[in-house]
Amino acid sequence: MAFRATLTALHNEGMIDVLEAARTIGISPINQHDFFTVMEVYCDLIPAIEAEVPTMLAAVKALVARAGNDMASGMPNGAYRKWAEQCDRARATLAAIDPEEPEDAAYVFLGLQALAKNDADAALNAAIAYLAGTAAPARSAAAKAIGSIELATPEARSRVTEAFAVASATADDNSQGHILTAICEIARAHPEMEAAAVALIDAAAPMVGDLAIHQVSLELMFHGEALQPPIVAGLTAILHKLAIGNRGTLEHIDAAGAKLVTHGRLDEALALITPLISEHEELTSLEPLSGFSYALLQLAPDQLAKVIMGWLLSLDPNLGHATLSLVGDHHGDAPLVLRVSGPTLVLSDADMILLAHRVIGYLFIHAITAASLVLELIRGAADGPRQVMADILFDPLLINYSGELAGWLGERSKDSADPAQPLIMELLARLEAYIEGLRKAGQIKELRPSERERLIENQRQHESMRQVQKQAEKKSVFMSIVSRSVLLYGNRSISYFEEPNGNKRRNEMKLHSFSHSVEAPRLDILEPFDLDYTLRIFRAMRIAKP
Repeated sequence: MAFRATLTALHNEGMIDVLEAARTIGISPINQHDFFTVMEVYCDLIPAIEAEVPTMLAAVKALVARAGNDMASGMPNGAYRKWAEQCDRARATLAAIDPEEPEDAAYVFLGLQALAKNDADAALNAAIAYLAGTAAPARSAAAKAIGSIELATPEARSRVTEAFAVASATADDNSQGHILTAICEIARAHPEMEAAAVALIDAAAPMVGDLAIHQVSLELMFHGEALQPPIVAGLTAILHKLAIGNRGTLEHIDAAGAKLVTHGRLDEALALITPLISEHEELTSLEPLSGFSYALLQLAPDQLAKVIMGWLLSLDPNLGHATLSLVGDHHGDAPLVLRVSGPTLVLSDADMILLAHRVIGYLFIHAITAASLVLELIRGAADGPRQVMADILFDPLLINYSGELAGWLGERSKDSADPAQPLIMELLARLEAYIEGLRKAGQIKELRPSERERLIENQRQHESMRQVQKQAEKKSVFMSIVSRSVLLYGNRSISYFEEPNGNKRRNEMKLHSFSHSVEAPRLDILEPFDLDYTLRIFRAMRIAKP
């Protein structure tokens, strides 16, 4: 601190020019690590330095340019705003910059913010003047600044609303985005502005492009949980115009959807994300929507079940595949078990049968999850639909997964308070009879594969698993930061590391075995084509008769 105080004093007394080094830092041989150390020093010095506005602007712009795309590159601008808040520097800043110059847009914003610190009315007047002007960079910065200025009176808010409406009609796309985010910020601070904000958003929606959509996605990501539902609905309609190739914007939408879910606004989150999945097949894996997927999986079992039921009953194949991806994203030792609340069970018999078929069709490989949801549907069904759903729960689900699923049902059958206990007992009895029937056939030599066929199948499975492993390693963060060694035999690994002092240290790691098993569907071996056809029929079902 003493060093910085000395530099400031020497500069202000005219003994040295501290800003000269900043203005020429673009051609300095200093390395980037040392540059950021210097930049931090300047950020401390700038607010207390005496200088003319053009001189300070040149120094700050040079520091920002040298910082490049680093996340900390805007630090000198923050220091400049504090400097501009003193004396009459804010007005001088606005007078010194070129409204047509894109690089000066940041300083229009900073100048207006600095002016608002001491004279909010003057800042608002200047911002509205920029909005009415023809310089697109300054108009965009002014709209952004208005969103951060305190509008203390209804008259000021009314002026802004009118100015935004006029400017929005002819604004470039970047300015349009800042106008929309600014009106959202004003409505967030002043709830009575909701109607005006919705009207402006609806009017601008047909005119938005990629830049405006990106700005809207940022607003919803950062403040969506604090915005009124009608405003969120308006922004959602704009975000549905997303060009799917804009991955940065899609990441913001994903984060916005996740935040809405975690703040108890599930319906709005689904309204935001579901149409995008429905329209774009590449989103059905949910990989680009990992935050949203994770947030859904943190919901209570009945809420998650409601989401899955809604997606499957939409009859949209993309949402069906997204349901499979969502359940596949569940991790942990315990299977994903769904519950259905009373109000959700208010479905017609035909819809219950349809839903049960589609649940098994899409979630067949997640047998326990599928069974848990079908059992919940059976609980609220009449006798006719109840029998239909029990039959498809047995075939194709239970006869294909007579291991883990049967074990789960067996544990559940021990609960006498479970209303599904009688049905579960019946299903297990049918399974036992089915398996006993298979055993009666004994060993049929003609159906046993030959040694050659077994060898070919083993090689196929080995190659398949090898390719899966390679693909997994490509996506592994861990594999990207460690070296790889292949051990041919032994029960331990010994490595040597060189310490900073030059000594070598021996590191020993004992090896242990691990195993993982996956239950294959029984009919995938006995009748693979018939099973595949059955599941396709289940997934494609559109109408069911009770």
